Amino acid sequence: MGDEVTGSPNFTTLGFGMMTLADQEAFKWADDIYLSTNTDSEIAAMVKQVYLYNKVIKEVMSSTGGTEAQKKSILAEALTGRAWVHFLLVNLYGKPYNAATAKTDLASPLFMNADVTQTSFSRATVQQLYDQIIADLNEAIPLLPANISNRARAAKPTAQAILGKVYMYMQQWQEASPLLNAFIAALPAATTNVGLYDYHKEFATGGTFLPIDPMYGPSRLMVDMDKEVAYMKSGQRIYGAGLDGVILSAATAALFTASDERLKFYSTETWLTFETYPNGMRRAWGQSYANFGVTVPDMYLLAAECKARLGQTAEAAEDLKNFRLTRVSAADAPVPAAIAGNKISLLKYVMEERIREMAITGERWFDMRRLSVDSDLAGTVGHTHTVVDIKGNITATYTLKPERLTMRFPIYVMDNNPGMTNNP
Repeated sequence: MGDEVTGSPNFTTLGFGMMTLADQEAFKWADDIYLSTNTDSEIAAMVKQVYLYNKVIKEVMSSTGGTEAQKKSILAEALTGRAWVHFLLVNLYGKPYNAATAKTDLASPLFMNADVTQTSFSRATVQQLYDQIIADLNEAIPLLPANISNRARAAKPTAQAILGKVYMYMQQWQEASPLLNAFIAALPAATTNVGLYDYHKEFATGGTFLPIDPMYGPSRLMVDMDKEVAYMKSGQRIYGAGLDGVILSAATAALFTASDERLKFYSTETWLTFETYPNGMRRAWGQSYANFGVTVPDMYLLAAECKARLGQTAEAAEDLKNFRLTRVSAADAPVPAAIAGNKISLLKYVMEERIREMAITGERWFDMRRLSVDSDLAGTVGHTHTVVDIKGNITATYTLKPERLTMRFPIYVMDNNPGMTNNP
């Protein structure tokens, strides 16, 4: 659904091109993505998870066999997990956060009970969800382990990172900045291998990303061993490990310099038929997952963005240079002087760096939403998807309507909840 992608010549092919009809409809920014018979939707997956978190929150402190400190730590993990689920839900089914309208904008229901017999649900407001997310994280942070020891478990730094991202989406830069910086400062103390990869090293002899398989690409196929995953909440990335119905657009491909090691995670040839894509377009390969929990590059770039938002442009440019030194040549790493000295230009550069870093992972969709209510950067959000043939001719065009920045609830959800209103 991000504006960084194009539909490839295989877009209309279910199987080797597109995984599902719902994927095609999502690319088209259709009003209803799922058929009435489809029950495997985003909200279905999230509700299953939040039920488990609510069960733990309700019962762990009365459980037996553990210490009080152990119970509180587990309670804090469940609070972090519940906050994470609600953060995804509010950014799928609620409008982008706008302080002027958040108290009346409807989002998803607020799931606070572990009750499988509940049959009546009502939608909470965007503000109510954000308030609960912040409350859960503030309760959890003091109770969590001080250091990251297991990427599948929440720790104080990862909860701080989530809360920092929440405040970024609320445009509360002063609140976000110390939390994002605290996460970065905590990385050296982690007792598991968490941090930034140096792509120059990992693509050199003996590096983590080698060998580059001629069919599947670089070797980065296990999320639980990924150094850049700090809080593991991952989804299958079909369009990064085979299927090529959705590829980098020509405009996105043009954002990369020739020295950018990240280009090695994109192939210039079509899946299985090995034809060359037109206009510099590429398909993602070599990484079969996208992590939606806490990833280290995301937090580094959010922290740099936050500094730029606060007018700390020199510090932001320096952070970006240091980040880019792990991805591109030393000559290409610095932010151009004309950009570094201008706040708006620097923020646009940060957003381009986020696209270079996280294209075809789903992250751009969430950036598009928050930027759509940013008066300085709303014009950077793309509103057109095209499908091309192998020669680069446009065969279809789809336009993003403003209301489709917010997803509609699937038909089966509405059928089972007749008292609930859907998004337009």
